[in-house]
Amino acid sequence: MYKHKTEKRKRRLKVYQPFLKCENYLHRIQVKSSPYPFELDEAEEYEMQQFSLLCKREDLRVNELLKAACNEDFPLKLRFLKYSIAYPDVFFVNITKDIIFFIYDDSGCEVIALEADRIRALYEKYYDWIEEVDRKRIEEGLRERGLSK
Repeated sequence: MYKHKTEKRKRRLKVYQPFLKCENYLHRIQVKSSPYPFELDEAEEYEMQQFSLLCKREDLRVNELLKAACNEDFPLKLRFLKYSIAYPDVFFVNITKDIIFFIYDDSGCEVIALEADRIRALYEKYYDWIEEVDRKRIEEGLRERGLSK
């Protein structure tokens, strides 16, 4: 999340609370503040806050969380509560498979892995879903690593 440094929290942050199956997990959320990562004239006035929770898929209301991430541009009911200057980004990190899943809005997502062969099956299964420009970039990356078919 991105917020103005002087912005004071008047109430508990409830951005992620509706998506946790157990309220006790709220106390396990880790918070890390970093400088604002984008070029902006007033960038020093803002900061990035990263919230993380080590949990399992069954600990989350995954469908609702995905819907809220997709609803960034729509005034639909299932959304993240407004708290910061920008809609929060949500990354699912599978530490067992070294895969990151980032759904940026209703138009798409990114699946990233340390090793390309970890997501090759996904690439092949959903090949038709991938935009042509992205497909070319992915194929080029696979060729560079000697992994293209």
